[in-house]
Amino acid sequence: MLIMRVIGIFILIAALLGCEGGMRGMSNQELAAKNDECVTGNPTSPGKVTACENIRKECERRRKEGNFAC
Repeated sequence: MLIMRVIGIFILIAALLGCEGGMRGMSNQELAAKNDECVTGNPTSPGKVTACENIRKECERRRKEGNFAC
């Protein structure tokens, strides 16, 4: 039982890290389009809220580097 929980936690961490890495490879145009969807759509489902939060963080990260795509 404990082993299954530990494996589950590792899978969750790997998935979250993988998602963030994918955002870095996204083009400015694609990121801006997804950001616009989040702003205008006002998501309510937990998965979409999390995705929009990750998009917002990537936009902020790029702004700090001088890239104002979003």
